[in-house]
Amino acid sequence: MYKKMIFVFTLLTGLLLFSNIQAQSDYTTLEKQLKTSKILHNEKGNLPDFSLVDHNSELFNNENFKNKWTLLAFIYTHCPDVCPTVLMNMSMLKPILVNKDIKPELKFVAITFDPERDTPEVLKTYITHFDKSFLGVSGEQAQIDRLVKLFGAYYERSFLVSGKEAFVSMGKEMPDKISDYSINHTAEIYLISPDGKIFAKFPSSHNVFEIANDIGLMVEQF
Repeated sequence: MYKKMIFVFTLLTGLLLFSNIQAQSDYTTLEKQLKTSKILHNEKGNLPDFSLVDHNSELFNNENFKNKWTLLAFIYTHCPDVCPTVLMNMSMLKPILVNKDIKPELKFVAITFDPERDTPEVLKTYITHFDKSFLGVSGEQAQIDRLVKLFGAYYERSFLVSGKEAFVSMGKEMPDKISDYSINHTAEIYLISPDGKIFAKFPSSHNVFEIANDIGLMVEQF
């Protein structure tokens, strides 16, 4: 009888533990509460090792996403409209989140699609115009392209050849002597969890109040 009771207790403890693990990793219920966000969380979705450089010319790698929540956008500084709007929305979002007293405080990062023109020095002037605490990131094109793809983002370069518009898709090399080009690209903002994984995205256009409420829910239930 005593052995049977131990067995039942062990079984119930195991089921309870399993249930808690499931509750922590299954965000279906949470997603139904969100107004504008799409959860991308995957327990096995670790970002691969990468090594980039921030606008202070310091190393930026996987460790920069650890132990804090991060809001990330892909941008380029020659963008005439979409990227400034995204960064302005992020700058409007920051004080709303501060007022919500979300802990730990979120970090705001913008990675350029266009590292050839967006050097750390260029990014520093551009990014800090929107908020001095924002961090711009540049680096090798191949590593940036790999991250862009993993986040489900996309871009292509557009330029004129003999008066006709031509395109070079992500990962392809530009023709020689072409330096005047624009970039067509996606414009989502991404949320990275303190374990360094992609947790959610916020499709454009961005309602900062709905995003802030969603982030509050996600942080609370993470």
